[in-house]
Amino acid sequence: MIQILEENEFFIVLNKPAGYSVHNQNPSVADFLKKSNKPLHFVNRLDQETSGLLLVALKPELHTELVESMQSGKKFYRALLRGEWKQPTQQTETEQTEWTWPLTDKAEGRQNPQGAASERKACATRVQRVRSSRYFTEIEVELLTGRQHQIRKHAALAKQPIVGDSRYNDKKYNDNISSRYGESRMHLHAEKLEFVFRTKNYKLSSPYNLDRYFHT
Repeated sequence: MIQILEENEFFIVLNKPAGYSVHNQNPSVADFLKKSNKPLHFVNRLDQETSGLLLVALKPELHTELVESMQSGKKFYRALLRGEWKQPTQQTETEQTEWTWPLTDKAEGRQNPQGAASERKACATRVQRVRSSRYFTEIEVELLTGRQHQIRKHAALAKQPIVGDSRYNDKKYNDNISSRYGESRMHLHAEKLEFVFRTKNYKLSSPYNLDRYFHT
């Protein structure tokens, strides 16, 4: 279910489950907020398949200011990728890289995640490996730009699509993983938001545990 993690004089922090649309389809976060007599001034957006932190301004006049604060802040996601880590390996516990393939700002498909060359825009996704096995890789992602489906597309272009991604991963693979682990969802989660609003530092968190995919 949708959880209200925090509410102050400026905004509400929600934890959105995977499978909930923000406002276009049912079930939706908008319906939940209406039933709870809460406003609908969404500061950030998440794909229906993505879970995690969602910010809602309490008043219309706060919305633009909060959006600007979020744009100047940091957004971190956690994801489960298909297969063993394929990026250059360094002699450290974790590896970090940046995915910089230019992308369109549209939803695309598995055959061509980048979309039409004439419509692509520069973008960057900073990726840190958390752990990896023969079958999965867990990563922490800092979103440096905001193209539609950016993390999902970049993961697919890195030849390690997100587990459960119905658009950029293979259906047969997703079905097999869902059957084996008893969990049918895309494993992309908006885990942390860091920003300054009216001189106060906010560090919001909604941890996402992927231990079950790394048990030996």
